[in-house]
Amino acid sequence: MNRFLMTLSALIATTVVMVSSAHAGPPTDYLKAQVDGVRAVLKTPVKAGTPEGAAVDVKLMGIVDPVMDFDGLSQRALRKHWPTLSAAQKSTFTETFRQLVFRSYLDRVRSADEAYSIVYEDEEKVGTATEVTAIAKTKKAEIELVFVMAANPAKAGAMVAQDVRIDEVSLVENYREQFTRIIAKEKFDGLIKKMKTKLDKLGGPVKLTAAANPAAPATTAEPAKAAPATK
Repeated sequence: MNRFLMTLSALIATTVVMVSSAHAGPPTDYLKAQVDGVRAVLKTPVKAGTPEGAAVDVKLMGIVDPVMDFDGLSQRALRKHWPTLSAAQKSTFTETFRQLVFRSYLDRVRSADEAYSIVYEDEEKVGTATEVTAIAKTKKAEIELVFVMAANPAKAGAMVAQDVRIDEVSLVENYREQFTRIIAKEKFDGLIKKMKTKLDKLGGPVKLTAAANPAAPATTAEPAKAAPATK
């Protein structure tokens, strides 16, 4: 999980973005647009714990949230456990999962101390999805990213990531392994408790308003608390 979050941080903290004109298409263009949007928001200097900081968090989530298919990711991450859950449990898990990934990712972004570049290398149609291959580069390493992109049924012209493979390791499979182990020991309620405890440590849920993300319903969470700076 940490490797995935660190790599997403690379996307947000990227200082140079290059796109191969020979392979670029709508999926690559869409990803690049989201990265550019986040970079623009991050240029605004804010302090943790301030209303301004919370407002920036909402803006960032408004950009990041539509890129990830959290409904589909939630079902695939829980797989065999998903059909056993009630509608209320499914809703609780999906929202907690969405908030936890975003907060963890944002925490990594703000504590990043390296300059990254992202080179979008290729697009390949695989079934109904398109796999976009990119290379995240730092001074010390290169990491291969493969975004499995599909059309967003909720918004014409937009796309969502159904999965992300980081050096051939699937985001969905990575989470599934962790969640399966926790459920086996502590049941579903134990999993949710752990997720919410971690979320609270990272600053709590961000209230995503309709204005921030018109394509998604507003959350019912409490207003955001700014994530504390990591040591």
